[in-house]
Amino acid sequence: MFQTTLPVVGPEFRDRTVQLARIAACVEKLRAGSPHWLALLGPRKVGKTSLLLETSRRVGAPVVFAILDVFDHVPVTDEVLRLLVLRVVDRVFAAECGQSLEATIDPDSYRAALSGSPRFATLPPDLRQLLLGLKELELTALTTSRLLDVPERLAERLGLFLVVAVDEFQELAALRVGRPAVEVLPMLRSAWQKHRRVSYVVSGSARSMMTDLVASQRSPFFGHFELMEVGEFEREDAVALLIDSAVPGRKVSRALAEKAVDTLGGNPFYLQLLGEQLAAIAAPLDDAALKEAVSRLLFHRTGRLALFFESELARVVGRSSASLALLEQLARGPARPVDLQRAVRLSSSSVVNYLARLGDIIRAREDGTWELSDRVMALWLQWRAPGGAAVPMTVIGDEGERVVAQALAELGFELVYQSKASRGAFDLLALRAGVMVGIQVKRSPLPLHFSAAAWKRMEAEAQRLGWLPVIASVTAEGVVTFLDPRKGRKKKGVSLSAGARIENLLRWVDLTSSSGARRAPPRRRARTRAA
Repeated sequence: MFQTTLPVVGPEFRDRTVQLARIAACVEKLRAGSPHWLALLGPRKVGKTSLLLETSRRVGAPVVFAILDVFDHVPVTDEVLRLLVLRVVDRVFAAECGQSLEATIDPDSYRAALSGSPRFATLPPDLRQLLLGLKELELTALTTSRLLDVPERLAERLGLFLVVAVDEFQELAALRVGRPAVEVLPMLRSAWQKHRRVSYVVSGSARSMMTDLVASQRSPFFGHFELMEVGEFEREDAVALLIDSAVPGRKVSRALAEKAVDTLGGNPFYLQLLGEQLAAIAAPLDDAALKEAVSRLLFHRTGRLALFFESELARVVGRSSASLALLEQLARGPARPVDLQRAVRLSSSSVVNYLARLGDIIRAREDGTWELSDRVMALWLQWRAPGGAAVPMTVIGDEGERVVAQALAELGFELVYQSKASRGAFDLLALRAGVMVGIQVKRSPLPLHFSAAAWKRMEAEAQRLGWLPVIASVTAEGVVTFLDPRKGRKKKGVSLSAGARIENLLRWVDLTSSSGARRAPPRRRARTRAA
């Protein structure tokens, strides 16, 4: 089954063989008394938490993993340090207490639950007092320093080894604690480097900030962390994810899985979302189903991947129209700063400043140009920009559909996407001022010929869906001609010649819809038998 809301562990976990081995090696060094620190770099939702949880499952006791995602506690304040220590206490004692210590409603309930642990009673008095007052403790520089030593003291006293992981670690860079305010990062470094039974893993999606935090000579953590990439799945593992996680009775063929990976890449989160979308589409799961799933997921205002990108865009851009304009330019392809300067009409210094503010959503290339870091987000940005209606067909349509979609977009139609009736008579749906136009694409020059059965099918579907039917002829040279089905000639089926050409599609749609002529194409008369 596909999982998009929870980390993936156990039998459903796949790929990441190299990363698992490196984390396991760090655990072995910890057991040997030489703790090793790791910094995981990768975009959000790529599977960093799943990787840590799967390692925890495989390693088992006496190694305890405590994982905290800073983004789960925004806005980020010094309270995140209390939460980190509380997460460690919960992972050490919760099973023995029979309940989650983090989830206790008030300090009294927390103290009562913690006091029920037999191992807790073996701790030194000062440590017991510190932990009992954890939820109410005033965070000063002194008390924070004492809290940061809790993981090591617990591990040493109880004969454990701890791996403490902090996701989105870069968010702690500006954190201060106490009065006068003291920087948190130097406090963390000072405490952590003394620990011998605790290893620390930090991770983050802001690549440049994370790299600067752990690799810059100016950083308190310079030389303490080993960097490790967590990126997209390898192609074979990405294909296997779609095939093996398919809903029972809704098999995804290898050919379809390969096309899906070619479309969305190997990001496991994107593929999980696509798998769920495919499972919601009526059988059979074929190329048409893939087109529909990708359209609903990425090229629709309420698509889950579209909403994810919308959230990321708001976080990065805010209200800056200049930043948005730069991203829309880069979504079209790599560009030099001087090209961006001309396109958005900014000074060279302004362009450089805006590029720096955009962070890791973009990246510099070796040839001096800049590009979007995520090619799928680039497609989404192209689609949501003015004139982007044809973008879906460049991804999921065939050559004829792409040419027709581009022609429709240039005419100003509001939306073009693979229709619900994509397996039926219509290949595309175009919208103009609320009028729905169903387009059947024919990849051949004029005249066009339709069997009686195919024509009747188009009649029925146009009437059922309430669409204006239009035929689009596409020649081998890519010339598109739109045709009025009402001008079809009935002879052994229906034929459409140059006489059915729609010279001005926009005017034709306005006139046809306003005159109430949403009627179906002409029906063939039934033959009468001779008496």
